[in-house]
Amino acid sequence: MKTMKNKIRFVLFSMFLVGAGFFAGITLRGASALGDKIYQELEVFSRIIEIVDKNYVEAVDEKELIAGAIRGMLASLDPHTVYLPPDLYKEFKSDTTGKFGGIGIEITVKDDVLTVVSPIEDSPAFKAGIRSGDRILKIDGRATKEMNLVDAVHAMRGSKGKKVILTIWREGFDEPRDFTLVRDIIKVVSIKHEAVEGGYGYVRITSFQEQTTESLIKALNDLKEKSGGSLKGVVLDLRNNPGGLLSEAVSISDVFMSGGTIVSTKGRGDTKAEVKEAHADSPYEELPMVVLLNHGSASASEIVAGALQDTKRAKVMGTQSFGKGSVQTILDMGNKAALKITIAKYYTPKGRSIEGKGITPDVLLNTEELEKEHPKKEGEEQPPLSDYQKEKAIEYLKRIS
Repeated sequence: MKTMKNKIRFVLFSMFLVGAGFFAGITLRGASALGDKIYQELEVFSRIIEIVDKNYVEAVDEKELIAGAIRGMLASLDPHTVYLPPDLYKEFKSDTTGKFGGIGIEITVKDDVLTVVSPIEDSPAFKAGIRSGDRILKIDGRATKEMNLVDAVHAMRGSKGKKVILTIWREGFDEPRDFTLVRDIIKVVSIKHEAVEGGYGYVRITSFQEQTTESLIKALNDLKEKSGGSLKGVVLDLRNNPGGLLSEAVSISDVFMSGGTIVSTKGRGDTKAEVKEAHADSPYEELPMVVLLNHGSASASEIVAGALQDTKRAKVMGTQSFGKGSVQTILDMGNKAALKITIAKYYTPKGRSIEGKGITPDVLLNTEELEKEHPKKEGEEQPPLSDYQKEKAIEYLKRIS
């Protein structure tokens, strides 16, 4: 068994060294000290491995045992810290480039239940009526209670045309309901825009991907040209935007800010906070604007909204955002797999933490108020309430410009 113990120690120690190389200030001496401390606790782990290997009713796969141990260890931390085996790591990387197969849904674990952050616009999940805040109890009849995020994503991904059944609990349901979705190739167009009569613009960001900032600038330039060279104001719609790349959230905020803090991130203990600052080099730094949020706005969306709200650069309207305020990094483990680990929390320019709280709009536009202001006439269908939020934002811009 000595050989197996040495193998286990070698695997764990090697994984640590690969990961540690990505963090500035972590030395091999620190890694060795941490290793000595951990090795004292690994004796019990080694003994259990030995017992399982010799006595379990069926032959075991050592690689699977280690993988299971890793999953269990990370599950004790937070839902966003997960091990990505090669196939899932490949899928994860495809998310940031805007094309992947599945049903088009962003998920998290909230109150120990698999929860929808937001469906991706025009995706099978969106068209089927999946909403932010929905609780996913089963995937194809398999309970999600013991699933981590990686397992859940893998269960919902699949070939185009294949069906998947989600059992959903939603506030207002008498009992859970099954939603049958047909998987498709999800192509995310991160920027959509349109000119609004009177010299105004509307820009919707559906997710923060590579080159989203570049697409935003092109959209703003196009809106400016369509407005005769002078854009009077813009609505930045971040509703149902589950987030994405932190770097894009920072650069997009910078498009509208002339200076000051955009966001700060702080890790554990005495780690110095990393602060991202805006630069005065954009023609849109004084453009009047409104940001639209709802419960499906999370992570990078909240960074942008928080920065523009705290600096009084924009009026934020809509409903409370989701409240995901932690920062993850991806560490390539060298075997085509990766570790996605939470390394910090982010804070708005005024030092607010978004984690578990979200962004509170300056102007709350909830369903009840909108229905009172826009009563449905007899014989006509109720138009989407989101249109009213957009209209309110444009009305506000016209009043202040």
